[in-house]
Amino acid sequence: MDLYDVFQNFRIGVTKDKVDKVSRKTTGNKTEISVLQDHVDHLSLVCQAMCELMENVGFSKEMVLAKIQEIDLRDGQLDGKCAKSYNCPKCSRSLAQRHIKCLYCGEPVLKSDLL
Repeated sequence: MDLYDVFQNFRIGVTKDKVDKVSRKTTGNKTEISVLQDHVDHLSLVCQAMCELMENVGFSKEMVLAKIQEIDLRDGQLDGKCAKSYNCPKCSRSLAQRHIKCLYCGEPVLKSDLL
């Protein structure tokens, strides 16, 4: 076995390790997606029950939709989201409030910068 074969076998081993790691990560992601789908399904059921109960006591779908729009507009945008986005202090790109670093330039974002 020459030096080239040793090097190739080493590279093949490294590549197999990377494939195994990606495979485990993919399996983990599938599990997380399944859990999130279960949460979404549960929340949909809860929302449906609440809407039907509200209709039973006199609230119309139009009233519910108007309230949803009112809440959606509290952050200044009619976008189907409650959370306000903020701009990075360094590159001025839009960020969600949950981020602690800018996704684009990596600048740490202090919560005081977001307010």
